[in-house]
Amino acid sequence: MRRIPHNRTLAILAVSALAILVLLEATRRVWPDPLRKEKDAAILLAQRAAEAVRKEKLRLGIPVDRHLDANGTGLIGVEYTDITTTVGSLAAKRTSIHPAFAAVVVDMLDRAGARRGDPVAIGFSGSFPALNIAVLSAARVLGLRPVIISSVGSSMYGANQPEMTWLDMERVLAESGILPYRSIAASLGGIADARGGLDGTGIDAALGAIRRNGIPRIEEGGKSALAADVRKRMELYDRALDGRRPAAFVNVGGSLTSVGDGPESHRIPTGLLEKVPAVRHPERGVIFRMGERGVPVIHLLEIRSIAARYGIPADPAATARGVPATPPLSGRYSPPVAAAGLALLIALLAILGKADPKRMGAGSRPAPD
Repeated sequence: MRRIPHNRTLAILAVSALAILVLLEATRRVWPDPLRKEKDAAILLAQRAAEAVRKEKLRLGIPVDRHLDANGTGLIGVEYTDITTTVGSLAAKRTSIHPAFAAVVVDMLDRAGARRGDPVAIGFSGSFPALNIAVLSAARVLGLRPVIISSVGSSMYGANQPEMTWLDMERVLAESGILPYRSIAASLGGIADARGGLDGTGIDAALGAIRRNGIPRIEEGGKSALAADVRKRMELYDRALDGRRPAAFVNVGGSLTSVGDGPESHRIPTGLLEKVPAVRHPERGVIFRMGERGVPVIHLLEIRSIAARYGIPADPAATARGVPATPPLSGRYSPPVAAAGLALLIALLAILGKADPKRMGAGSRPAPD
């Protein structure tokens, strides 16, 4: 019959474990981040870009709703327009505007092995314009060459205002010289499957955005032609890269062509994927196709999870513009201290385990099986 350990035994083990944890923290070695300069530069660049977007929105008379966008960044859209494709989390969108995401992307691109002068394939939608800006800010600071394919559609609270789509933001930033990159092609995205929204005007609005920004249009058929649409995007990347393999593929959001429509599409991990799960589903997306070629993938979705991983506050109500937020410094626990602590706990368990039954004879009740 199993017995409950004596309270004194549990107390000794708890105090010992706590003491070892305190010792590990005290001996943890923290060193300066070798990419600190690049990360800080990317944060500041992303903030400049966000400010340029905000000013352009105000110039065009597009209101910035302080109820939704407490910081007035201009990077939070509205709940619904006819270019809105799917539901979206306001908390996730507000988390994404934190400028520290530019530093996060610098970290991921560096870990992916991207080096100055390398091409990087990128897939953008309008759902997370702040993250699109973070990616381009990181690419510019690192001296990379972005090859971008975008879609106009946006989930709720993204770049879903027809007068200021992601393509419009991209053009404003390129013309200002802040982020001098343009998409090589653009599609409607999920607007086609949504049939242009409740009033049916979304398709015309998206086509207008593509035309006025001078971006070649990709004719896509949505779910009914997904496999062909994915191949078409891969061919566009190949032509733009002249057959060269990109240093990474960065995907922002959950567009159908990027994630695909197989059962594995909803289980793709987020963040840096040095190895993408092997999938043979015929409707697998660009993420899987790039993984098959050995290209590291950075998948920016489940934003609050990534924020928690990097110490970025979720849904910040008042992230002040102009104040860079830096992720925590790197650190490493001492292996000898950790090994010694583990050995001590094992020894204590063995010693107290032998002594415990003697104490338990004096009043401890047996535990149920």
